[in-house]
Amino acid sequence: MKIHGKKIDGPKEQLVVIPRPSGDVVFKARAVRDFSDFDKICPLPTPPEVIRPGGVRSLDPEDLDYKKKLDEWARNKSTWMIVKSLDATPGLEWDTIDWAKSETWKNYETELMEAGFSAAEMARIIGIVMDACGLNQEKIDEATERFLAAQGATQNTVVSQGSEQNSTPSGVSAKG
Repeated sequence: MKIHGKKIDGPKEQLVVIPRPSGDVVFKARAVRDFSDFDKICPLPTPPEVIRPGGVRSLDPEDLDYKKKLDEWARNKSTWMIVKSLDATPGLEWDTIDWAKSETWKNYETELMEAGFSAAEMARIIGIVMDACGLNQEKIDEATERFLAAQGATQNTVVSQGSEQNSTPSGVSAKG
């Protein structure tokens, strides 16, 4: 896809640098645009089928067990997205996360804590993931301001001669 002949770039990567006496720690987050690997491991649960009066079969989205499974699926998806997004960090290795086992994905929190990151630092790390994977109002406002500023600069460009003419089109010297 192109707009005005220009290919659209993917979303920007986000960085957070956490200062440490032994050297700054840099985390990079990249938008997750493909959830097919997640879907293979954790398919979306479906509500159970019930038979209503009159023999009509329908799905029951109010089933408590289904709601519990749906909540767990949503938590797994969020956790997988966080870990997958942070996978853009060069050299990042998780000790207890196995991509094939959904129950291990949440271990990123424990590993970050054990590595000595504070709650505020962890919030900043998760924040760059959310910024990379989503579109927040601040990003929209900044892009809108850039667009409008560029439009204003284009409209305010006055087409005029920068200096006086030395002669007129008739070839006679200009007065002054």
